[in-house]
Amino acid sequence: MTLKKCDIIKKPARIVGFSYIADLQGCGTIRVIYPSLLLPHLRIKGYNFSSFYSAYFINDVDFYKNFTYVQFQRPATKNHLSIFKHFRDNIRSKSKTPLFYEIDDLLTDIPEWNFAHEYYCQNIEYIKEMMSIADGMTVSTDKLKEIYSEYNNNIEVIPNHLPKFIWGDIYPKHEYEPNIERPLIMWAGSQNHFAQKHMKDVEGGDFGSKLMNFIRKTVNDYRWVFSGSYPIELEDIKNKIEIHGWKSVLEYPKHFKDLEPDICIAPLEKCVFNEAKSDIKTLEFTAVGASGIYSKIEPYKKMTLQADNDEEMISMIEMLAKDIDMRKRVYNKDRKTVNGQLWWEKNNNMKFYIDSYLRLINKKLEK
Repeated sequence: MTLKKCDIIKKPARIVGFSYIADLQGCGTIRVIYPSLLLPHLRIKGYNFSSFYSAYFINDVDFYKNFTYVQFQRPATKNHLSIFKHFRDNIRSKSKTPLFYEIDDLLTDIPEWNFAHEYYCQNIEYIKEMMSIADGMTVSTDKLKEIYSEYNNNIEVIPNHLPKFIWGDIYPKHEYEPNIERPLIMWAGSQNHFAQKHMKDVEGGDFGSKLMNFIRKTVNDYRWVFSGSYPIELEDIKNKIEIHGWKSVLEYPKHFKDLEPDICIAPLEKCVFNEAKSDIKTLEFTAVGASGIYSKIEPYKKMTLQADNDEEMISMIEMLAKDIDMRKRVYNKDRKTVNGQLWWEKNNNMKFYIDSYLRLINKKLEK
């Protein structure tokens, strides 16, 4: 049998990404591993997608020849710079594989009270040089793009999303078992939100003194829950509040949902570092089914309840605590606001993800 020209099956174009991951328990998973797991399931006629990742460098030119791009997630050290230069001089020059820098935080302006401040201050010149060497960058916010454009003018903004296959269905607390007598008020985050015990002569963090005093006074009125860390200023009442230790990135969603918070709070100090943060807390609060109260700052500018200071946040906490109907209204409005961004798997978010990388190399998916 002779095949006619029209019978020949055209092979789909292969789009293949490869990532080196520095942070396996945070942004590396949220922004690289999750989409890498989902990308092979993206269906667009004429294309075949796949993505791979590693924490260990592979020094073989032939290995990279079939990749559409290679990215390094949050490289920071002198050793990382050496690897970056080696890739540029010995691999990219032969394989022609574009080299990208992926970052989700403002590494150039970290507050002194942040545990990571000293580390990134020591490495900042290496970071800037790597950003300049890269063929392009991916970031999570417009503010990061604005600031990092000093070092690289080819930057794409890829918003954060949550994986529905990990977080599961949403069951808003106010719909099945709301607490009015002693509502559960929750904060969740890492130790980088507060000064730590070992950091001598350094104070501060995202919780203001008035908010912490309010927590002290209301331990019998509300069930205060801290997950991941807590302000050292509350050390003396840690037996009166509920403290949960660090959870792995895969444990965290179930842990958060199992606590069944009525209200979640996201206070952030007003500073450039926090202005450049992503809005991932708005997604988490929505996924866990709790109404949220946020600081009035760039990442949360679309949310219903935004507090300009401690007094406003306290007032909002008191209002939600005594009004279940208000919790429902706030939650439903916020859920509608973030719905399109919420899941990686929905609203063509995976298509936007891969399109962003192709734009960095002046390509696009054909319709």
